Amino acid sequence: MRTLFIFGFLLVSSVTFAQPVLTYRTHGLKAGENNSMRQVQYVEPGDAGAMQIWDYTLLSPLNEGKTETVAQGESGALNVTAADGGVFTYACNEEANVYESYTGPGRMIRFEQPITKIRYPFGFGATLTGSFSARCFYGANHEMGGNMAGNYSSEADAYGVLLLPDNVTLYNVLRVKTKESYVEELCNNTQVELVKYLWYAEGYRYPVFVTWNITYTPENGTPTTVNESFYTTATLASTPATAAPDITITAEDITEKQIANTIVAPEVTYSVFPNPYNSYFHLTYTLEKETLVDIALFSTSGQYIKHLVKSVRQRGPQHITYNPRSSDLAGFYLLRMTFDDKVYVQPLVKE
Repeated sequence: MRTLFIFGFLLVSSVTFAQPVLTYRTHGLKAGENNSMRQVQYVEPGDAGAMQIWDYTLLSPLNEGKTETVAQGESGALNVTAADGGVFTYACNEEANVYESYTGPGRMIRFEQPITKIRYPFGFGATLTGSFSARCFYGANHEMGGNMAGNYSSEADAYGVLLLPDNVTLYNVLRVKTKESYVEELCNNTQVELVKYLWYAEGYRYPVFVTWNITYTPENGTPTTVNESFYTTATLASTPATAAPDITITAEDITEKQIANTIVAPEVTYSVFPNPYNSYFHLTYTLEKETLVDIALFSTSGQYIKHLVKSVRQRGPQHITYNPRSSDLAGFYLLRMTFDDKVYVQPLVKE
């Protein structure tokens, strides 16, 4: 799998985003709905912070994934049934989304102190923490019992643009990082750490992309890690992507532009100038060794526009000048640069 190095928007003052906020009305669990997800190769979550770009367009599907169904339970609870038949029970209202229990094949959890997943409204920079405890039961008939206790946290740690397979581009996407760290007491004590990243978009009730990993460390044993990534297919297939953010060009000093658009990494140093551009932009990059270089310009919807270079280049400085075609409209573009197996994505603005 390729390693993706995703860099955020470098011209913060030139691109305006409406920061997304999760509310019960827009993102709370809703009875009678299905959420279909397709599994893809696992990918690292990428950077946190404001105005990021997460480019997952090249991820290969592994299978059709799973479908979660939300149904009304007793006493106002909401039951989320996963593809494997496991049922997660939540209390969800205008204030919070609280995880209360799980019943599935070979395992059952009953929380004495439940886990609060979200407090509404939940926007960029919001955090919540707490502790939880539960009784766990294992076996075909849940005949073996044990205790579970630990801590949890949720943090809206990033927002920006999310690019998914099938030419899906979503703007104003909020990423929420959740973490559960606990000890399961059964035959022995097992330390468990679950870290999950969920991307929420305007107009989509459920996360549009999820990547997670869980590590089990038995007492005096060897850690085992499982990780997976999924993206939602049901709503994305029927609902148009949100509109591109408004682009406003501000007067900036040339030196500041040049500094803002320079990236230094162990494998390569590159700089794009000017950005925003009109009749041309210069791309300069310096290679530490002989490298297979593939540089191409794309629209934010993933439409290919032009290759700037695709060949093996020698060690040292390189220079390219791009003159836009007459059909290139003013707006937002992505310059995808691949150096051997390293991928960089540079946002560009054409005036």
